[in-house]
Amino acid sequence: ESYQEKAWRKFKEQPFVPIGTLLTCGALVMATVKMRQGNSQSLNNWLRVRVIAQGATIAAVCAGTYVMGSTSGDESKQTRQLDEIRAHREARAGKDRKEFEDRLKDAEKQWK
Repeated sequence: ESYQEKAWRKFKEQPFVPIGTLLTCGALVMATVKMRQGNSQSLNNWLRVRVIAQGATIAAVCAGTYVMGSTSGDESKQTRQLDEIRAHREARAGKDRKEFEDRLKDAEKQWK
């Protein structure tokens, strides 16, 4: 499983976490802009939005953890699929390795 595949799988499992993270970062950037402009009232509003977004993100993490924890007793469908994919890749790698070794032996015999 590549980094991109893992990130996409995690996003599918808990879509509100990355969305909340982006909202938190966006609110922080806007607060920084308002601070540089000297607009203190708008700065305070954006800092409040950041706190709310951050709290919602933490709530999403906790809720997602609870949901994932409640399904941990039974192997989830995704976990089984990942195990099957991993086993298939390992079997394929073993087969490829065996074929390579056979070709290598044949090549050594031709040179002798």
